Amino acid sequence: MKFLRKLTTFYYIGFGFLVAFILIAFLSFQGIYKGIEEVSEIAGRLSAEGVYLHEPQRLSVALSEIEEIRIRAYIFFIIALLVASGGALLFVYIYRKSIVEPLHQIISATKKISEGRFEELSVVNGTEMGMLMESFNFMGHALHNKVKELEGALIREQRVVRRLNILNELTGSLIHNLELQDVLQTMISNSMALIKSEFSAIVLSDPITREITHFCTSLTDEAGQLRTLADNLMEEIIVRKTSILKQVDSDRLSKATELKYPTGGSLEIKNLLAIPLMIEGEIRGAIILGNRIGAQGFTQEDEDTALMFTFQSAMGIERALLHEKIVHLAKTDGLTGLNNHRTFHEVLDVELKRAKRYHRDISLLMIDIDDFKRFNDTYGHQAGDMALKGLADILISNLRATDSAARYGGEEFTVILPETSLDAAVKIAERIRNNIASHPLRFMDKKVYLTVSAGVSVFPEDSIEKDNLIMAADDALYMAKRTGKNKVITYQEYKMASTK
Repeated sequence: MKFLRKLTTFYYIGFGFLVAFILIAFLSFQGIYKGIEEVSEIAGRLSAEGVYLHEPQRLSVALSEIEEIRIRAYIFFIIALLVASGGALLFVYIYRKSIVEPLHQIISATKKISEGRFEELSVVNGTEMGMLMESFNFMGHALHNKVKELEGALIREQRVVRRLNILNELTGSLIHNLELQDVLQTMISNSMALIKSEFSAIVLSDPITREITHFCTSLTDEAGQLRTLADNLMEEIIVRKTSILKQVDSDRLSKATELKYPTGGSLEIKNLLAIPLMIEGEIRGAIILGNRIGAQGFTQEDEDTALMFTFQSAMGIERALLHEKIVHLAKTDGLTGLNNHRTFHEVLDVELKRAKRYHRDISLLMIDIDDFKRFNDTYGHQAGDMALKGLADILISNLRATDSAARYGGEEFTVILPETSLDAAVKIAERIRNNIASHPLRFMDKKVYLTVSAGVSVFPEDSIEKDNLIMAADDALYMAKRTGKNKVITYQEYKMASTK
């Protein structure tokens, strides 16, 4: 600013000198003009009074010279005035072009910078203002770069804050949710929000057999194709024990392991990121993200973020798996793996409500091992446990997915058969009885055969109440026991026998 003040002062001083010159010249020419006018007036007066009458020719010449001088003075004055005026106008023009307009440009550019708009000035080379404008442009570029740098830092900070918020939300959701399927769905949605991608999947495997135990994905129509991909990725992750970050340019997933992407179908994979899930110190699954949104592919930053995500997610999965295990233990019999007594009653309550609402049949089987106490006394409790486990396996192999088997207590078992008539229930009971009788129990290099007796009751013919329905099947069972064992008796047969 001091430089600008000095430059402006210099121009004002120069302009003052020019004005002073014009003023002095004007006054000088005015004095000359007045002197000539006075001489001409005096000469005219003397001529009129007859002075120099004896020399008229000389007087005439003098008057002519005076007139000529006056005319030249007029012309010189006019020329000097025009030159001075032109100089003044030229000075004003130069001053405007070299000082005023560049200053206006700088002021305008400064206002635009304050509004966030950067505009480069047209530099006038070889002048002080040109140097000033070059310095201003340099300053503008520096500010522009700094603003861009700050904007980039702000965007990165906002991205970090957004990711931290998502991770915090995930942590809160996992803390308050112990259902494994809900935990997996939460991880799916949060992973896609954290790292923008078109699809996501989570796969969990058994720690011993390495078989897939749980699979969850954001896709619906392409879920089968993604399941195949997940199996392949899981194998490679277990082999490599590290993340997989790939840009897909062929149908091969790994030249080393010869694993391939699924071909055909509507699933198109452009790039993917697969992160191992570490639970209890070993790889138990993977989170898979596919087709990065807003970028050419997944980056190292995405991988680092996903690793942090999986670390927090793994704790939630571990808690959910533990909860699932506890729930399973609470609902099942520890020896046979069948439902326990409490779960049997819960399932029967649900099925009876459904049967009453939709007017459907329910059949109930009560099954008891014949002479089990004598078997235990003869071969020991270890053999008895093997017998119970073997019977449970036969039950499961002969039932539908909708049926429910339970260990009712001791050597007694129950089977709930939804939407099953009495005749169909008897056929199932006979099939179970025959399979048990024909499959020997191997113990201490011996083949030991067991038999069972079964009682059958049906809703609503035998009873519409749960306890009465159970009692009806139990009565039929004990009739089978009393009448020879190794047989199936229905409650209707029991009633007919009781009335005789």
